[in-house]
Amino acid sequence: MTEKFLKDKDFIKIQRLNSPNNAEKRKSLTQTDIDIDKLTSQLANHSNKNTTSISQNDDDNNNAEFDGKLLVNHAQFVKSRYKVRYRNDRIISYFDDVDFEYRPSILDGSINEPFRMSFEGPTLEKEIKIKEKAKRSQLRREMFPNIASKEDLDNNNNTQSTDSQIGTTSSNEQSEDLTEVETAIANNGYIHEHLVSNFSGLYVALWMAIGLGVLRCVVDNYIDEDGSVMNGEIMTFLRTDLFKVGFVDLCMYLCMYFPFFIHWLAKKNILRWNSIGWKIVSVFEFCFFIGFIYLPEHVLNFHWIAKIFLFLHSLVLLMKMHSFAFYNGYLWSIKEELDYSTNALAKIEKEPPTVEHAKDSEVKEIFEKSVEFCTFELNSQTHDETQKFPKNINVWNFFEFTMFPTIVYQIEYPRTDRIRWSYVLEKICAIFGTIFIMVLNAQIFMYPIAERALLVRGSEWTGLIVRLSHWARILIDIIPSFIVMYLLVFYLIWDAILNCIAELSRFGDRYFYGDWWNCVSWDEFSRIWNIPVHKFLLRHVYHSSISAFNFNKAQATLFTFFLSSVIHELSMYVIFKRMRLYIFFFQMLQLPLVAIGNTPQMKERTIIGNAIFWAGICMGPSVLCSLYLTI
Repeated sequence: MTEKFLKDKDFIKIQRLNSPNNAEKRKSLTQTDIDIDKLTSQLANHSNKNTTSISQNDDDNNNAEFDGKLLVNHAQFVKSRYKVRYRNDRIISYFDDVDFEYRPSILDGSINEPFRMSFEGPTLEKEIKIKEKAKRSQLRREMFPNIASKEDLDNNNNTQSTDSQIGTTSSNEQSEDLTEVETAIANNGYIHEHLVSNFSGLYVALWMAIGLGVLRCVVDNYIDEDGSVMNGEIMTFLRTDLFKVGFVDLCMYLCMYFPFFIHWLAKKNILRWNSIGWKIVSVFEFCFFIGFIYLPEHVLNFHWIAKIFLFLHSLVLLMKMHSFAFYNGYLWSIKEELDYSTNALAKIEKEPPTVEHAKDSEVKEIFEKSVEFCTFELNSQTHDETQKFPKNINVWNFFEFTMFPTIVYQIEYPRTDRIRWSYVLEKICAIFGTIFIMVLNAQIFMYPIAERALLVRGSEWTGLIVRLSHWARILIDIIPSFIVMYLLVFYLIWDAILNCIAELSRFGDRYFYGDWWNCVSWDEFSRIWNIPVHKFLLRHVYHSSISAFNFNKAQATLFTFFLSSVIHELSMYVIFKRMRLYIFFFQMLQLPLVAIGNTPQMKERTIIGNAIFWAGICMGPSVLCSLYLTI
């Protein structure tokens, strides 16, 4: 019985998954059926060749020698299997790299909600008075105990009582504050440096200044230009071919259901994902990507705003398709391994024990561990029995995923109990208000500079120095408006739109971005600037490149940055119709900057690191835009 399994290709695949050489590969979702270890493949081919091409006696001898070699390797695999699927007796899942929890967005959790729910006006003066009173009370007790007032002595008793009886509280709120401050002063000295103010009023002033600035720009534009912003070139672009753009976008969305259809066929046993399904989906994803770049540009002749919108949305839909397809594709592999191992164990139990009992025990132990891991991997994806794989392959589950503000698929996500319609209204107002400010900024401040840049590009070439001087002047003029546009785009997409979609879909994890404005190195920025895309790149590019191509961490990082740079360069091609590789170069330049930022000298100088980071944020987009427009 064991010799039969030792030659079986499915058993060899299970051996490979427990191989110590594969420990570094088991990091993410890969197509396991096309990644068989060379050694075991050669051994399997050698076994098949022996059984079909030579005489029976020679075949038995060769197979015995072959099984002995395979048994030695097999024993090594069993000895080291915990390095692959277990760590400290804990199962290592493929899905440990990405997690979803109940989390608010940073702006909501740090500013918006505290401002709406707990704003009390000025509180610093009250804190100062309490601390000053505590200081005077302490001085009287220490220097003039004979003339200390009864209140001072009572406060002293309260302090001692607090030190001796932990957990007791005073009925008077001010007395509690005094006791706490006095204790801190006694331990640490005077603590005026710990005073913290509330800046909620400045938050109101910021939006007031933005509103008044927008009002002035609207009035000036209406009077000086003899018209309104709504009739400008930017709004004309936005209104042109609006229904055509919407129809193309709908077609892109409907194309998303093709990978779902392939998995539905696999669920009905019409085709196997591991043999043909993943190939069909891979070809479809490539055609989807190329087709929706070619169609808006060369067939429909859309303007640049429509083209970049469709390009970016096609990327989002493509990543969603890929994540859904290969998440469930991995689970198909796990399910097939579980079925095979379960059936093998049943056959082994029915067979009488052989002379080679040690070999039987080792083979049985491999199958038992395989069943343990596969059962955990399948059952840990959801607690809902009606959605456990492959029951999750249904129209409603996939439709919900297409509506969620995430591009990494899993069977279930944290969900909120209800929709806060007042919050939805707030975000809708934020979306349209931000779009209006962006249109105003683009029309009044950026569009005239872009026209100047196009005139420079179309002018006669008079030398590099002259062209660079024109470029420098355009760069200086466009930097302020580009900084404003950069921040508005961030707020529009990652806070207003994604939070609105999350609230409507009751999606619980609102961690769409981190505090990237505090970054001191570019590797931090690449991780927390765009959390949804970072999660996708981490699972389906970084870890999958380690699994599929056997990259080390440095090579996987380089590959991830390279792919990201290529996509960014394609976005510039969609806008400017020019392939200049400027943004590709700047993206790849982040790698040496990351290395410099991680040196001990720079890690200790966080303020300098943050200043360098903000210089790049303020200058980088403007430099790139002016380069693509003029040179």
